[in-house]
Amino acid sequence: MGRIIAMAVNLMNTIKGSLLEDFFPEGWDLEMWDKCAAVSPKNFAKPERWWSKKFQLVSCPSLGDFDTMMGHEIATEIRNARDAKKQLILILPVGPMGMYKWAGFFLKEWGVKCNHVHGFN
Repeated sequence: MGRIIAMAVNLMNTIKGSLLEDFFPEGWDLEMWDKCAAVSPKNFAKPERWWSKKFQLVSCPSLGDFDTMMGHEIATEIRNARDAKKQLILILPVGPMGMYKWAGFFLKEWGVKCNHVHGFN
């Protein structure tokens, strides 16, 4: 019988030759993403030395909570820019989509117009 060579099955070891090989933008550091994904749940909230001192991790127990909290944060940034009489440029992710429903809800409730907001998507 031949030798068995153990190989880790992860993105970096399996991407070459796959349909994903040329899928991601050139500047993305996929090895760093792989390292981030490998952090155990026990150590996930442990601050890294490179984190901003102002960074505060906020836990979202469910996708519904995430949608509401992210929608509120997006709406707050839009309102703050409006109050400061500044233009705002946002690059928003394509999902999850529920956060946009909540951003719209808060902005409507607060009576905030969005003609100062510009997006790249």
